[in-house]
Amino acid sequence: MTSDSWDNPGSYNYWRPLLAIINFGSLLFYGAGLMRPTAELWDYIFVAIGCYFTLKFGRYMSRAHQFKQTRMQPGDMDEFPSKGIYSKIRQPISAALIYMNLAYACFYRSFGLIPAVAIFVAFWYMLARYEDGKMLNKFGDEYKEYMKYTAMLRGGSDEQQRLASSGYDMY
Repeated sequence: MTSDSWDNPGSYNYWRPLLAIINFGSLLFYGAGLMRPTAELWDYIFVAIGCYFTLKFGRYMSRAHQFKQTRMQPGDMDEFPSKGIYSKIRQPISAALIYMNLAYACFYRSFGLIPAVAIFVAFWYMLARYEDGKMLNKFGDEYKEYMKYTAMLRGGSDEQQRLASSGYDMY
């Protein structure tokens, strides 16, 4: 953490880390009782998919935390980050936590965990929407323009997604 984050301790966003601990602690506890004891081919495939989601989680978190605004309350920011990962995704922390929830579902390989994961995914989505609303209220048209060119949770705008799915602009 940089020294300017400690200068104003009231601006640090304690909610996301606290909620992430509750989220993953409860999934760890709940999922451990539901985990299948056998391992077949599909289990290895699901674990591989879980590893992929875990890598995305780590990548999003490390890239987002390069910006001090990531650790601040939305209402306390003087400016919003729009470079790096924020040039493609407005809410990379929420996206990362959603990916980690999906990784838990893949690692435990239990249908019983799906409702709990769905609840937490919905929660992180609602938190991202709430923070977008706070930023829109604070920064107005500047943030609205930024919203046009970035996705909330998945990288790229509609134009970028269209080009990627069509095969154009590959190189």
